Amino acid sequence: MSHAYHISEDQFVRACWHAHRPLRLRLTLALFVVLALFPPVVGFTAASISATAIVAVLLIGFRWGLLPRIHGWRFRRTYRDNPLIQREQQLEMNPTGFVLSSSNGESRYAFRELKKVSVLEDMVLVYPTTTLFHMIPTALLSDFELAQFRALA
Repeated sequence: MSHAYHISEDQFVRACWHAHRPLRLRLTLALFVVLALFPPVVGFTAASISATAIVAVLLIGFRWGLLPRIHGWRFRRTYRDNPLIQREQQLEMNPTGFVLSSSNGESRYAFRELKKVSVLEDMVLVYPTTTLFHMIPTALLSDFELAQFRALA
């Protein structure tokens, strides 16, 4: 049975936020490593501690203030600039995998060949490669089909 769906801009942005989570975690870890190593490397003086505090405020402001806005803008722009993402998609499930198709073409995937699967509240992200993912709305999937994806997650 074939299911038709469209990916909305909000769904695309949420999926990208989730997909870029490892990058944000590495950036946060690097931020704390830099802040922890700065005083021992420079020395524990009043000036170095003040400089560490200033750098901490700037890095934290960038990481949690500016970077989310930049990423949100970039993800929305990517969606708007790529009509292929906005086209109607077709999903066809079979016992060993699934087929995704649109007016642009089709892709066939076996469950055993997927690199990663992330099951979110309203969508499933399937990764046929380490960086490329496809989005499938969970509303299209039966309980059994959703369980198949959850088993791979």
